[in-house]
Amino acid sequence: MKRIYLLLTSLIFLCGGMGAQTDKIIFNETEHDFGAIGEKDGVAGFEFIFTNNSKAPVVVTKVLTSCGCTTPIWTKEPVEPGKQGKIDVSYNPLGRPNAFVKTISVYFDQSAPVYLRIKGVVEPGKKNLPPEEAYPVALGDYLLKSKDLDFGTVGLNGTKTIRLEAFNNSGAPVAQKIMKLPKYLSVTFNPVVIPAKTAGTIDVNFNAQDENSYGNLSGNISIMLNNVQQSFAYSASVLDDFSQWTSEKKTNAGRINVSASEIDFGDFSSGSGKTLKISNSGKSVLNVRAVQSSDPAVSVSKTRFIVNPGEIAEIKVNAENKKIQSNAFSSKLTIVTDDPLKPVYEIIVTANKKL
Repeated sequence: MKRIYLLLTSLIFLCGGMGAQTDKIIFNETEHDFGAIGEKDGVAGFEFIFTNNSKAPVVVTKVLTSCGCTTPIWTKEPVEPGKQGKIDVSYNPLGRPNAFVKTISVYFDQSAPVYLRIKGVVEPGKKNLPPEEAYPVALGDYLLKSKDLDFGTVGLNGTKTIRLEAFNNSGAPVAQKIMKLPKYLSVTFNPVVIPAKTAGTIDVNFNAQDENSYGNLSGNISIMLNNVQQSFAYSASVLDDFSQWTSEKKTNAGRINVSASEIDFGDFSSGSGKTLKISNSGKSVLNVRAVQSSDPAVSVSKTRFIVNPGEIAEIKVNAENKKIQSNAFSSKLTIVTDDPLKPVYEIIVTANKKL
């Protein structure tokens, strides 16, 4: 278990200084270690306290987490200079034995996010539990301890394997068969056919080198269980492996600055195109690895480019009214760079559908 924990911890820290806070917003800590917690002990929580060290009120506009198992509650009203606010973070360990590291992205007004982390080790529940309790995720009589396939952050040349634990609670064998997979994923069943009232494992391996591209990857894995198809959602974020960088390279790296953290198209009365400016205040070339949209209604003029020190690059962001599915539209642009302090920059895109 310790080896698994160290592996997970090293992967999440590929982001280098992502958790660094600004001199205007000071947190009591940016990482909390729960230590060992029991799988059956209920939700574990921690309160991150921040102090507004600036000369103007600040507002927490949103808080995002890397997994649905992590729930944030935060101060909604403006925090005056010298005053404190809080981010309450809860983690549900049920069905998630072994080590965990989760990231919480905190957005203040128009500033880049501050990254917080929680980590710990979930100790498995009591042995000899009924199958329905030991394996709380039910797909009929096919039971799982968890369906969580969040690979988190992986370096471009990195790999990561997640093991899912299954139990055949029926009175007959269950044959498992994987459907078509993307080239960067592979699945191993042990055993391929699970006898009645017997446990098995599913190893899902993510190999970033096989995809050879940066940014967020997500989708669904389809498994046939006795000719019945079941889907498992997966996600991963491929970034530069900053753990391989020297201190000097990190210090002299490119530094991303973005002209906006939110783009509002309104009702499209002013046209569908917006200009986003990305500048580099660092000492080296800034490589923009990927610019990704979470919704097909939003597109960008270029997705990979470089920004020299002191220069400003512009990209056009477009939203197509006919592709927007709701009146109050909201999506996200993700910018991935080789800035070790801010390798991931997210921009919210909103619009009102033109009727």
